[in-house]
Amino acid sequence: MRKRLRMRQLELLAALDRAPTLSAAAREAHLSQPAASKLLNTLAADLGLALFERAGRTLRPTAAGRALLRRASTLIGDLDRAQGELEAIEAGLVGSISVGAGVGSCYALVPRALEHLLESAPNISVRVREGTISELIGGLRGGRFDLIVGRLDIGGPDPTLAIEELYNPAMNVVCGPHHPLARTSTLSWSDVIEQEWILPEAGTPMRGGVEALFARVRRRPSRTLIESSSIQTNVGLMGQRDLLWVLSADIAGYFAKLGAVRILPLPRLPGPSPLVLVYLQDRGLSPASLRLVDGLKQAARDLRSAKNESAARGSPRGRS
Repeated sequence: MRKRLRMRQLELLAALDRAPTLSAAAREAHLSQPAASKLLNTLAADLGLALFERAGRTLRPTAAGRALLRRASTLIGDLDRAQGELEAIEAGLVGSISVGAGVGSCYALVPRALEHLLESAPNISVRVREGTISELIGGLRGGRFDLIVGRLDIGGPDPTLAIEELYNPAMNVVCGPHHPLARTSTLSWSDVIEQEWILPEAGTPMRGGVEALFARVRRRPSRTLIESSSIQTNVGLMGQRDLLWVLSADIAGYFAKLGAVRILPLPRLPGPSPLVLVYLQDRGLSPASLRLVDGLKQAARDLRSAKNESAARGSPRGRS
């Protein structure tokens, strides 16, 4: 196999693992479609295996093809990371890290972790890419990330993943700065249930937390015209219209400091699921990645401490 596989074939296979069609994969690999088809046919002939089959205009991988796509994607990802480390060393740095970050980790946890990293190891370069958890898991398996951070919702245990819990922020009910309730000092759940809400998308951990609230008070908002998990969209929308939303306490605090939202004086709700650190069991973390892991754990401790201090001072409490 080592003598039969060419780098261009590996790059094309890795692109096929991500792209929906051969033409899209060929463009990503900077090949014409006929040249891409020829590379695949040559590889299949050299290996003596059927790697793909036609279904109309779609090219579907066989079992052998799926195994090869997965391995090629991992190999190319490893080579890309190695190139990043070499470039970092050439630039006088001591290593590089590629991190995938879920949206919920990008406002408080990851920035604070990077601050700790830059203070303790200023010669490490870091590349951060935001995405959905499914995109991040795919990138982790494909070798594009050393580790990922976010809320993990994969439907059950996965022995290929090493998962470490960081912290589980509570949730606040928030509104825009011009909402009629924005300057109210005392509120009850009945007051806010009567308002118009933005709901998180169905099936997300945040939606589960909101539905648990509605079940507990045995009422639902009369108007919920918008379902959205886009933080920027929802913050912008609350600045234009009188809406309520539920947001992680750390992110709510971030936008409250900017004056973009107001945190309503109601008891905090339990967090729907913890933010976690994830990496592959069979791929060891580099020394640079381990330094970032230390930074993430320290950031989580900082955020938990800030939460406890807020509770000790007496966070706003609402009426029943």
